[in-house]
Amino acid sequence: MISLRKVVSGGAFLFAMLLLQALAASAQTYSIIDLGTLGGKNSFAFSINALGHTVGSSDNPDGHARAFLWTKASGMQDLGTLGGTSSKAFGVNDSGQVVGWSTTPANTTHAFLWTKENGMRDLGALNNGNSFATAVNDLGQVVGYSVDPDSGPTHAFLWTEKDGMRQLDSPGGADSRALAINVFGDVVGWFGSKGGPAHAILWAKDGSVQQLPLDNSQESQAVGINASGEIVGWKNKTGEQRGSFIWIRNTGSRDVDSPGSAFDTRAAAINAFGQIVGTAFGTDSGIRAFVWAKSTATFLTDLISPASDWTINVASAINNMGQIAGYGTIGGQTHAFLLSPLRP
Repeated sequence: MISLRKVVSGGAFLFAMLLLQALAASAQTYSIIDLGTLGGKNSFAFSINALGHTVGSSDNPDGHARAFLWTKASGMQDLGTLGGTSSKAFGVNDSGQVVGWSTTPANTTHAFLWTKENGMRDLGALNNGNSFATAVNDLGQVVGYSVDPDSGPTHAFLWTEKDGMRQLDSPGGADSRALAINVFGDVVGWFGSKGGPAHAILWAKDGSVQQLPLDNSQESQAVGINASGEIVGWKNKTGEQRGSFIWIRNTGSRDVDSPGSAFDTRAAAINAFGQIVGTAFGTDSGIRAFVWAKSTATFLTDLISPASDWTINVASAINNMGQIAGYGTIGGQTHAFLLSPLRP
């Protein structure tokens, strides 16, 4: 999760504003970096910080998924496991702390917090179950969800160094998952009865809990929140078709326009400038990632050089410099990528 406080330091905020204004005058284009793999066929990027450091999972030579941290200086680094065979990383903050989940020698799955100094740390689980970390902010607060043993209830959690892992309350004690947290400690995700529809929810830093009012949607999930409290996610009203939304406390929700021929979109993240990335389904070319800015959604594949031979399938995260992490198809394989805006 990107910290607005860090963006405004020095001249970074002014530079970002000038860059975005310049890019608004013409169609934005991007350079692309193939993040490679850890020796296997496929890799997937799920989060990015202000420095462009990217995390996700990659197949290793044995075919196991392993959490990775990619930096321009060091390339892709295997973050290891908690003693099991597999791991995945889903969040990274500006200090380089990484969170995700890993299997253990006891054949359980636990949330982890990784640092360069101390490696991978087991964060435990609620009720001796399995746990999965989804995001970390610049204060080192970690969110995710824990599943009771034997396919029992799912509980959203907030972990801090001081208090450890604690359950986040949900209306009626329903199942819940926390999916994102901003620098101030506001958390978003979903709740719902087991087997029933999910509903987007905000656990505010002041302790209040709010179901987002989303135009009588049958199902919804909140998946991203920025430092201003703008929330993005997806909802559906009929059938299986979903649409993305942005929700602002003082003005309510509005739909995020779909790119091209897409009829089903799912937002994934929002940055401090209101740029949104996500994935569109039902297009002429199948699953394709998009970026939304100034009320216009565009397929990312159309914004990179055709000579790159990439198809950008999924956009997972965007930082305040407009860099985008996700994964796509190149040479018949799925690889993680980093997109960076090109100056006009």
